[in-house]
Amino acid sequence: MKQLDELNNALEQVLEQLKRIPAEDAQTDDLVSNLQSMVDERQLLLNVLVADANMTDANYLQRQLALTQDFSKKASLLMADRQALLHASSKNKRQISVYETIDSNR
Repeated sequence: MKQLDELNNALEQVLEQLKRIPAEDAQTDDLVSNLQSMVDERQLLLNVLVADANMTDANYLQRQLALTQDFSKKASLLMADRQALLHASSKNKRQISVYETIDSNR
């Protein structure tokens, strides 16, 4: 359980860092990769915890479920923000291309 608690704290920190830094920051790719690894590791730890017949602390399991939902919500918001930035960037590039085409036809 201690390992899971430490991983939860690390996940929270990575999500906060991703929220603070700009999408184009070089560190973003590493943070997203680390986040994916941590989520995979957390899933394995939760699977072990749920399968353990000696685990009788329902409150702890309920807390882990709440954390899972919280992490999922935060990651979804981050992803939506990043997708919106990508969409806006793509739209801006198309507009620039149109203006360049108009300018070259003068």
